[in-house]
Amino acid sequence: MNIELKNVKHFPSLSQETEAFTASLYINGKHAGYAENTGHGGETNYYDKDAKGKELIKQAEEYTKSFKKPDDPFTNMALEEKINDLLYDHLQKKDIEKFNKKLAKITDNGIAYGVPNHSYSYFTFNHSMEKFLSRNDGIEHIKNLIKNKIIPKLQPGQMILNTNIPEKILKEAGLNKQQYLEPKINQNKVASNKELHSRGR
Repeated sequence: MNIELKNVKHFPSLSQETEAFTASLYINGKHAGYAENTGHGGETNYYDKDAKGKELIKQAEEYTKSFKKPDDPFTNMALEEKINDLLYDHLQKKDIEKFNKKLAKITDNGIAYGVPNHSYSYFTFNHSMEKFLSRNDGIEHIKNLIKNKIIPKLQPGQMILNTNIPEKILKEAGLNKQQYLEPKINQNKVASNKELHSRGR
């Protein structure tokens, strides 16, 4: 059975002991009803939108109960727990999207390192990464920065978070595959940039 939350509206300013939200509850692809929590520590409520929704919710309740142990005192809260799990998954996904959007801006003009989807530190440049990669001295600067400033600071689980530096450069800087994310740019692209840069002189 597929249980989903759509049209989620989260209210951080109202969230105290629990997350305040409203959402549409979908079961097997059909809009069955709604779910909500006031954010004051109370339970998450859900209710149907019509007779068909009522039947779908009843089926979802029985389905989620089937995963509970017979002696679990919270068996009747199984669907509520499922809804809460879906909400937290949604909020986590939003946080990761926000994290990566901010990270992308930093890596356009610098080098970031840290734990993927969690935390990072960074060095920024006066020019874009693309411009640095278009010059031999820029490439050497990137290598030296990674080798002398970043690698000594890398802790277990941390890595270079840029995906706009060719793997060849990362390896030449002294990194191994566990110390960087898979690049989305290749050395041929860098060569093209260098060629365009030299023509523009």
